[in-house]
Amino acid sequence: MKKLIAVIASALLATTVFEQTAAAADANDAQKPQLKANSEKMEAQATANKKKAEAQTDAEKAQASANEDKASAQADADKKAAKGAKATTPAEASGARHDAANAQAKANKKMQQAQSKADRKKHDAANDANVAQAKADEKKVEAQNDANKKAAEAKVDAAKKQ
Repeated sequence: MKKLIAVIASALLATTVFEQTAAAADANDAQKPQLKANSEKMEAQATANKKKAEAQTDAEKAQASANEDKASAQADADKKAAKGAKATTPAEASGARHDAANAQAKANKKMQQAQSKADRKKHDAANDANVAQAKADEKKVEAQNDANKKAAEAKVDAAKKQ
């Protein structure tokens, strides 16, 4: 009789330990989808951040290029204006003033075009950054939805096992 009780107690103990181990394994299985979702969300955000940084760099390069173009155009205009100071006759001075005015008008036009080009590139870069962030947000939502679905499925499976 004592042996029978010992065997039954041992079997019950083994069953309880097995169930607890299975429950712990189920808990770990339930956490895996969330961990995967967290990883996917971090990866999506990292990708978005990288694209934003690239867009910002592109915008900065565009502005630097525009600044160089503007400086070059102004330097050309300044050279023409300096010729007026060297003029020795009224006719030369008048011609130099005319040339300087034309050069300044051209410089202003070039500067405006350079700034417009830079502004377009900045706008495009901002759009690229916004698209990258929107895609990252979408991936994060999808990853979280998948994790929630898998967690719900794991709960249903665990309930069925009980």
